[in-house]
Amino acid sequence: MRSISPNHDVGQCIRGFKLLANIPWDNVDNVIIPVNISEKFHWFLVVFRIKLRCLHVYDSMKGGAVHTKKVNEAVGKLATMIPLFLTSTGFYGKRLDLYANKLPKYVHKSQSDPLDIKHMMHAPQQEDISNDCGLYTCLFAEYISNNVFDMRSIDINAKYHRQRYATILWHYGKTKNEDDAISESEVTGTVASKFGGPRIAKEHVPDTTNYPTPRQRTRN
Repeated sequence: MRSISPNHDVGQCIRGFKLLANIPWDNVDNVIIPVNISEKFHWFLVVFRIKLRCLHVYDSMKGGAVHTKKVNEAVGKLATMIPLFLTSTGFYGKRLDLYANKLPKYVHKSQSDPLDIKHMMHAPQQEDISNDCGLYTCLFAEYISNNVFDMRSIDINAKYHRQRYATILWHYGKTKNEDDAISESEVTGTVASKFGGPRIAKEHVPDTTNYPTPRQRTRN
């Protein structure tokens, strides 16, 4: 219980810190949480429906007993952990509407009770031999961001969406270079190590902007 602190990384995210594009959880009704099961190399999406006091699980690869067990273990940890952090960060004191409106899921529940879990059985499914779980997780998040929670009638063309995302990223990079723009992480003047190491000043990072591109290296 000593780790359940407002200053813990999770507690800071709930209060709107740590992430560049983040707002306090007390200002929203749904929180999108991508989850990775490292030993299975699998991504799926969990959505915390705050007013329903429930975690909705969108999994593009519903499998057998082993897969289901791993997913349930990961979601179960979230269901237990999130209410404890919400209590420690004073979340419920900022969301009095949950009690003033006598929402059924809050009236007879302790604030520290685990969240309910609902598996969305009609979530679109990837092909059995594909590795598209990451793509589907991104698409689930995109639909949720547009208030589409029921996806039973949605038919996903993985090839089309891979091309679409690649085009969006290419266009973003091209526009950024043309406008001589920098991202929010670059504005801070520091670069975080992807291996979890210390942050280092940008001026100490080698400049690769003048390196030949893969195509140029091939031509040479």
